[in-house]
Amino acid sequence: MRILLQTISILMLVLTVLFPVLYLADAMGESAMKWAMLAVTVVWFAVTPFWMDKEDLAVVTGEHTEG
Repeated sequence: MRILLQTISILMLVLTVLFPVLYLADAMGESAMKWAMLAVTVVWFAVTPFWMDKEDLAVVTGEHTEG
């Protein structure tokens, strides 16, 4: 389950970059790009907290959770 959520998060980040590129290439309208980026952002914020837990945060901050 965690790998699925991480995959979705990474896909959302890729789409966050892809939609403006499609807009610049005139493959997508401005309104559609804005709505798509809003949807991608909402999904990313909804999914990411479920796979980021305190262990990951401790690794980033250098804190130890053992002992």
